[in-house]
Amino acid sequence: MVAVDIVPTSKPPSGQFWSSPIPVDGAELSPALLQQINDCEDRRSFRAYVVQVFANSAGPAEAMFELAFSRKSKRACAIFEAAPADDVGGLGDRVVVATDPIWVTASSPRTAVDAAFQALVERCPD
Repeated sequence: MVAVDIVPTSKPPSGQFWSSPIPVDGAELSPALLQQINDCEDRRSFRAYVVQVFANSAGPAEAMFELAFSRKSKRACAIFEAAPADDVGGLGDRVVVATDPIWVTASSPRTAVDAAFQALVERCPD
């Protein structure tokens, strides 16, 4: 027989949790992101994804990245969207705030989201 420790030895993970990139129809992307892609010569090589962002592992998604990624050119355009804190759980219409489109180089949709997140962090004032 093997002894089993019933007292957890580690805390549950904390911080933001991200989903894997979820393929979506390109028409579902925001107009600002679509305009960026439509201005590209290789616009047909871009595929659309969303990545949901969770504050904790048991809660609903609170934000998301919208992403257009091209394997051919190894680049992506992304925006980050979130509901303002005052709007979370409110009874009124949901208002979404979004960043301007961010262009990054990447080898996959996942690394594109990582690069877009890092670009957002670098834009924030200390």
